[in-house]
Formats: sequence, C-alpha cells, structure tokens
Amino acid sequence: MPEPSSATQSRTTGVRALLPLWAAVLVAVAAGLILDLAYPSVGWWPLAFVGVGLSLVALIGRSAWGALLVGFIFGITFYLVHIVWLNRYLGVIPWFALAVAATIYVALGSVLIALAYRWMPRAAPGRWAQLVLTPLLIAGLWTLRELVTGSWPYTGFPWARIGMSQSESPLSHLTSWIG
Repeated sequence: MPEPSSATQSRTTGVRALLPLWAAVLVAVAAGLILDLAYPSVGWWPLAFVGVGLSLVALIGRSAWGALLVGFIFGITFYLVHIVWLNRYLGVIPWFALAVAATIYVALGSVLIALAYRWMPRAAPGRWAQLVLTPLLIAGLWTLRELVTGSWPYTGFPWARIGMSQSESPLSHLTSWIG
C-alpha cells in the first residue's frame, strides 16, 4: 500500500512526515548502524542518542505501514550487525532467525510510536502536549517495547537494550535510580 503524500497526511493527521519514505528508510539503516556503535564492543556510548533520535525522526508522520517498514529496516540493520557473533556459535539460520524475531518487536513498536506521533496533536493539542506529553509517551512506548522484547516469550531476548549501551558512560551510575 503506498504511503500518502505529506500534504495528505498533514490534512488528515496534523503531522507531516519530515522525510519521504525512501529517505526514512535510509535514515533507518543509518540509525541501526550508528546504534550498534554505542554498545560496549565499540563503546561510543553517545551514539545511542543519535541512533535512537534518527530512528524516531524517521517515524514522524508515517502511516502504520510506513512505520512498520521503517521500523523493520531499522531493527534488522541493528540486529544483524549487533548479534553477528552468534553466527559463529549457532550458525547462520539461528542468527538470522533471532535477528528477524527481535526485529518484529521493533517494527510493531515503531507502529505504536508513529501512531502516537500522529494522534497526540489531536488528542492533546497545544505546545505543552507537544513538548512534554508526546516525548513522554514516545519514551514510554519505546520502554514498553524493550520490556516486552526482554521478557516474552519465555524469558525473551534481553540483549541489546538501550541501557546496555550506557554501561561505560557517566550515566551508568543513574541506572540504579531510573533503570
């Protein structure tokens, strides 16, 4: 299903896509690669903020299908690179299957985030909602997606949580307080 034009989205949702779909896909690829660099294997922890920020910018104004695609591209790019070491121990098929399974959670979470971006201006209009409520809702949805990925099914796949990228940062001391 083709994604509506920015003008159509602007009229129907109040939120215009910042990027055309093709650019959002490229940004999602870059975000996945950049986010991987934040984890301890490379340890450039500030890049977590860049990777997450880029992935969120790519979702602004997206339709559900567009967000599913962008989220899938972001997730598969990140997980294929981030857990490539599993290939050595488990083989190609389990490594790829695990990357796809984790990516499905990212893609579904991306749809919820895109819907929040689209619905918040209508549900809570005003500058305060835009500056406070929307970021809190987006952060909550991201955290919920990480919680579900890390705990379901069975014990989930708790690797590659954003907090792990901050283990070598000055922010690591805050984890006992804010998680």
